[in-house]
Amino acid sequence: MRLTRRDRVFLFAPLAVLLSGWLCLPAILGLVATFTTYSPFATTVRFLGFDNYLRVFRDGQFGAAITNITIFTLVAVPLELGLGFALAYLLRRPIRGRGLWRVLLLLPWLVSPIGNGVMWHFLLVGATSIVDFGSGWLGLSNIASPIGDIRLALPTVIAIEVWREAPFVTFLLLPGLASIPNDLWEHSILDGASWVRQVIDVALPSLRPLLLAVTMLLVGLSLGTFDSVLILTGGGPGTATMTPALYSYNQAFAINNWPIGAASAWLIAGSVLGVGLVYVRLARRAAI
Repeated sequence: MRLTRRDRVFLFAPLAVLLSGWLCLPAILGLVATFTTYSPFATTVRFLGFDNYLRVFRDGQFGAAITNITIFTLVAVPLELGLGFALAYLLRRPIRGRGLWRVLLLLPWLVSPIGNGVMWHFLLVGATSIVDFGSGWLGLSNIASPIGDIRLALPTVIAIEVWREAPFVTFLLLPGLASIPNDLWEHSILDGASWVRQVIDVALPSLRPLLLAVTMLLVGLSLGTFDSVLILTGGGPGTATMTPALYSYNQAFAINNWPIGAASAWLIAGSVLGVGLVYVRLARRAAI
């Protein structure tokens, strides 16, 4: 069934109106604000050109945020992929209670990032924390919370994010693994291949396009990390867990520096767009 131009207009007009009014227009206004001194409470607005972007790049906090999110992405994404793939590989065959295991594995991801931050903050900070309980049970003196240690804060945030996202990766990869024909697995087993060779020779080639898409998705999500860090550490101690998204939020809403907040937000959007363009290019190359 082929749609006429009139049919396409009627079908996509509501979507165009929705995106224009609630997404595109605010985004464009925010972009324009990055070149001015605009603020909701400003009485006058002046044009500044690229000064706001230069101020963002010169800010030490933003530099720390870039360093943190780079480490975060380079460590968290491979761990999420590896752990998620391992769980999907174990669950690809029918086992007793597989449906229940799937539901249980999805629970960390189903918890909202805000709820996730609140839960882990409760578990790691204060007299009711598992750290305080463990040190008391072992007869040790009070041990500082890892999210309060400048050396452990970022690794702790990464570990919590991996705990949350790895089941989501499992959920995405499991149908792909389950759809691989049994003949391929049987031929690999008859050839005497170990499970490592089965993964390399059977699973990875079959899942290459899906793995690429999931990797790009995880990278984009990592670059926009905000909610759980805001609740868990607030970017501290110091700037140990500051992320670009949290920096943008603090600038715009904590100190009412809207132009800087908007400029840093557009830099994040540009980086996510760059990840999307890389994915499109790699996907086209894989399809050739």
